[in-house]
Amino acid sequence: MRDLYLRFSDADEMRRQLIAAGFIDDEQQGYLYHPDISLDIIGVITIISDIENPGQENELIKYSEEPGYHANIRVMNDGFDLSPLDEFIVTPKTPARVWA
Repeated sequence: MRDLYLRFSDADEMRRQLIAAGFIDDEQQGYLYHPDISLDIIGVITIISDIENPGQENELIKYSEEPGYHANIRVMNDGFDLSPLDEFIVTPKTPARVWA
């Protein structure tokens, strides 16, 4: 079993690349499916970029977006070839979401 963190330019690219890698697009149900892979679509990741006046009544939190559109996959079959997704694999220092 292995976990991969993926970053695409947008949702359309994610869908195209996952289908090219063997996912089934169930348009009727509105999801992507693969029998050997679990998919967690995260989408756009928003992070705190700055805090002005921390701890004060007029505290202001500023947010920014990480570049790209994100998804995590958990591959159940270690022998499965996911090389078509190699260019989309990222290694975040602190992942936004992980598998339990």
